[in-house]
Amino acid sequence: MMNVRRSQERYRGGDSAAGIESLHAFSFGPHYDPDNLRFGAVIACNEERLAPGAGFDEHPHSHTEIVTWVVSGELTHRDSAGHVSVVRPGDVQRLSSAGGVRHVERNDGAEPLTFVQMWLAPLSPGGDPAYEIVHGIADSTPYAVPEAGAMLHVRR
Repeated sequence: MMNVRRSQERYRGGDSAAGIESLHAFSFGPHYDPDNLRFGAVIACNEERLAPGAGFDEHPHSHTEIVTWVVSGELTHRDSAGHVSVVRPGDVQRLSSAGGVRHVERNDGAEPLTFVQMWLAPLSPGGDPAYEIVHGIADSTPYAVPEAGAMLHVRR
């Protein structure tokens, strides 16, 4: 049976005192719904809103393909593999956490930041972490995530 969930029914998370507002489409963090764990390879589909200066301090990931689109503002990314970048609207970022990586995601800018992040299960766990950023991807351009056997389409 398929259930249709409206955007206003997403699970709320984050820490408003820290300037973090999160909206989750699936079970995530402290919210657990055994009937809504994932959709195929998609483990998470989160909308994150960070106030200036707010963010997610260093934390680990493994066996996850993480794809991020910035809607507004600028996302500063740093990871344990040495990648440092600023992701802006129109960019797509992919972090293959493979056997393990640690990273930081912050709003180091002066404006509020909104981004959408999807986590996908890889076809084969393990391996070495990888990072890619595509600047200014065109609307409706397919974006391949071969490690997850997925093709994503960016639509604005």
